[in-house]
Amino acid sequence: MKKKKFNFLPNIDPKIYIIFGIFLLLSLLFLSFQYFRHVDCENANYYVHADEYVVNRVVEFNDNTEGATSWKWDFGDSTAIDTRQRTIHYYKKPGEYIVKLTINGNCTHEKLVTITSISQQTGYLPIIMAPDVAFVGDPIQFNGEKDGGESWEWSFGESAATDALGKSPVYRFKKVGDKKITLIVNGDVEHTAVKTIYVAPKTIKAKQKIDIESYEFEKPHTAFSLPQGDAQKDPLVDMLQYIPVSPKTKSKKDSLIAEKKVPEISNEQFQLLLNQVALQAKTKDDFKEYLCGKFDIPVVVNDEKLIPFDQFCQSISGKKIKISALRLNKNSKNCIQNINIQYKVKKWMMWIKE
Repeated sequence: MKKKKFNFLPNIDPKIYIIFGIFLLLSLLFLSFQYFRHVDCENANYYVHADEYVVNRVVEFNDNTEGATSWKWDFGDSTAIDTRQRTIHYYKKPGEYIVKLTINGNCTHEKLVTITSISQQTGYLPIIMAPDVAFVGDPIQFNGEKDGGESWEWSFGESAATDALGKSPVYRFKKVGDKKITLIVNGDVEHTAVKTIYVAPKTIKAKQKIDIESYEFEKPHTAFSLPQGDAQKDPLVDMLQYIPVSPKTKSKKDSLIAEKKVPEISNEQFQLLLNQVALQAKTKDDFKEYLCGKFDIPVVVNDEKLIPFDQFCQSISGKKIKISALRLNKNSKNCIQNINIQYKVKKWMMWIKE
């Protein structure tokens, strides 16, 4: 007895199966293409840097986002779109420009760039002399410098009005946070000097109690003195008389040695290094030259706590962070003295402050 041959859907043309297979293969290829070109828009790694944001000066644009294959830089001044990963641009007029970067055609990021007409180094702008960090309620001395200055108008960032008149006012801040200090001299609004300082809380609690009783004081100098005795003849006196003396050469005046400064680093470049610390690709030692070897400089975190820099690096290592604001305060040698940072950590699919 013959067995019945079972065929699945015998009435369908085999060409249908071939067409269906082709569509399936194309779909898989498309999904693979989309997967490998996907970029996490929240973790874009780009920066905008310039020595001075002044008309006709070089501004550098660079993107290092992982997985990025195409770029579109819109410089905000109606010039042509630039599609290079790293490029430079010159702004012809002063003003505020919104720079837009589109990565892989679907991630767009914006950054505000302010271009001025006169460099801070030309001497046209007044100079604000004030500390970079102050405390709530403490009297802070401000000083202005400007050749030919007769009238001085100060605003300390806590109101829209003029807060003080005079060359050297004293002010007490009422709230914590970044304060934008402005100074107008002789009513010249076009050349307004601006300086940002951070106002910290009045009291900061120490995390570890200092044990004063265990402190060992330095011994008096008499403990290290040698006993007095008769003077002895130096044996070198007899030796030196047998050494021939070379003819005296003409002395030359030493050229002045310029003060050595540490390499310059922008806020954006410093932020990229911190992101590498969070990814455990960098450590605090990679910041040594910018900190002049001082890893215990204060870091103000989210306007709430103050911790040393090395402890801050440990706290973000291995975490997914998003930095929203960063400010570096440097001395005359470009050594970073303190840091003000605002950031969030991703936990349970949400961005929260630590």
